[in-house]
Amino acid sequence: MRGASLIPTFQDNLHQLKAKLEAIIMAGQAPIIFLDLDDTLNRHFGAPIEETSVSALRNLYEVGGLLGLDLGADIFWASERILRETAHFFPFLFMLLATGRQSYAWSPSLQAYVQLPIQAQNKGEAIRKLAEYLNLPLEQMLFIADFPASGVDERQPGIDDPVLSERVGVIVNVGSQHCPEGVRSVFEETLVLNPECTETHSAGIGHEATIRYLACYTELLKHKGYAEHMKALRSALMCALEQKLNLSTLPSRDHQLWTFERPLEEATSQRPVLIRVKGNGIVHAGVERNGAWVRIYDIPLKEVSPGIWEAYVLDPQVNVFTFIWYATNRSGNPHWQRKNYFLPRPLL
Repeated sequence: MRGASLIPTFQDNLHQLKAKLEAIIMAGQAPIIFLDLDDTLNRHFGAPIEETSVSALRNLYEVGGLLGLDLGADIFWASERILRETAHFFPFLFMLLATGRQSYAWSPSLQAYVQLPIQAQNKGEAIRKLAEYLNLPLEQMLFIADFPASGVDERQPGIDDPVLSERVGVIVNVGSQHCPEGVRSVFEETLVLNPECTETHSAGIGHEATIRYLACYTELLKHKGYAEHMKALRSALMCALEQKLNLSTLPSRDHQLWTFERPLEEATSQRPVLIRVKGNGIVHAGVERNGAWVRIYDIPLKEVSPGIWEAYVLDPQVNVFTFIWYATNRSGNPHWQRKNYFLPRPLL
């Protein structure tokens, strides 16, 4: 018993989250959870995602969870600090990067992230514009972050604060900067979960709390029999998105090989291109027309044998690419190739 205390306990928060998630699912919607990185999925600002966070996200994805990122980092840093640790386990269905200026969706058919034709000025607007683009209720969106604040004497808006002005379903604060008052949404119907904070005690803070919240969602899907239903909703959503984007896809068999030693002089439009390299990273590819990239993909390289990585380019229109190389010592300093490699296509 907490007596007259109005401060919720961390267990209260978990129960409230589970009830809210179940209500969204029972309404025929699929909750989409968006996460920040620093001090939310990792232990320290600027560090890679924690292994325990990767495991928690993987467990949720395997039972049908819909996962997204909403970061201040762009694809360059997000790939080094997150995707290099997660890509061989699961994809994030959506990535809202560079504080909304870059928005990506995962294409299962192309096994690549495709940049969406939407841009935003902040994290909250990014979630709202994505919901509008997908024609989904904003209320099925969840956001977990640490809500840092800049300023010393007088609090200035933090990078996560714009989400508080959007009618999302759930906002989870795992930061300690606003204890014990917590953060508040503009909308009463938004469930806001703040850490349990008193003068002598705090709980529900940092990546450990994020893992508990993710496990709560996983348990709901796994033990309440919602997993197959959620997987079906996830598949239907991604199929509809691919149709909306009008993506062309080639089967991965009967490929044409590109290597640094033997680059293709010309790439046919009827066969996929297999890029084989001796380094780990992402293929940053695009469709170039009149000097501009009209479509952009980011394709994680997969290690197929010791020291050899490969990625399939399955869109027959892709005609240019470069690389984002991961730091070999995991120092957090990726290397952009800064050189475009062209795949000339025959005129049809």
